[in-house]
Amino acid sequence: MSLRIDGVTRIFGQVRALDEVSLDVPTGSITVMVGPSGGGKTTLLRMLAGLDAPDAGEVSIDGQPVTLGATALCFQDAPLYPHLTVAENVAFPLRLRAARTPRPQVERRVGRVLEMLHIDHLASRRVAGLSGGQRQRAGIARALVREVQVYLFDEPMAHLDGQLARGIVADLRGIQRELGLTFVYITHSLEEAFALADQMVILHEGRVAQAGTPQQLVEAPDSLFVAGFLGRAEMNVDKQGGQVTATRPEEVTVTPDPGGIPVQEAVYLGPGWLIRTATGAGVSDVPLGPGDTVRLEPRRVFTFPA
Repeated sequence: MSLRIDGVTRIFGQVRALDEVSLDVPTGSITVMVGPSGGGKTTLLRMLAGLDAPDAGEVSIDGQPVTLGATALCFQDAPLYPHLTVAENVAFPLRLRAARTPRPQVERRVGRVLEMLHIDHLASRRVAGLSGGQRQRAGIARALVREVQVYLFDEPMAHLDGQLARGIVADLRGIQRELGLTFVYITHSLEEAFALADQMVILHEGRVAQAGTPQQLVEAPDSLFVAGFLGRAEMNVDKQGGQVTATRPEEVTVTPDPGGIPVQEAVYLGPGWLIRTATGAGVSDVPLGPGDTVRLEPRRVFTFPA
């Protein structure tokens, strides 16, 4: 199976929501799309789902244009039916198909996916009584119960607290690895992205700013935007002549130094302290504050065209 996005453009009025986006999604892997709001992530996901068509370019699977039914989509808010049980909700897509799946097969597939998502004990419970995390697990199960070529996730953890989200993310990663599925996953959370991604794609202003492994993007960003987007705090930037040098504060060693630069501010990042000075910022393991003086030593410096 090969999912390819080739020169896709989508225009809404005067806005180019997507501008000649090209990307290959490796089979049996997780591609995570991140980027600022309005960058085109959801617009692109709708095209992958066959819900919208590009104004130019093509989205294809094995050389054929994507159609409804080739993918399964899981939303932020799983549209579950409150009058049905968890098992009935998860089975619903299998019973909607023109050629209905035989009941024994439905029961096997539903039982398996509920077990993999650790909600098999909720199979007979109506969804109206579920917690937010349980509802989202049921929504994910309803997507995964289908046998399709690509599974799409549109910020499924957006409304869950960190602990619940981390648990579901770990389970998703395990399921994908065990079954060799192909996922395309949108999130605003870099924590989720790093936990899941085989390939990370940063979309910015309708274009692919960079795509690669998370390590490649962190260690070899193509632009100042990418370098800063993947950092924990605002970059230290120095523009001179035709080039820009930049460092991430978390990659700057802060050392107390009696003859050093005065500390202007210290902000707790949990863990670590962001130490700001007049000439830049770094991250310290120990609390420092106004009145202290420090030496800043970058461990990694990026250089980009101005």
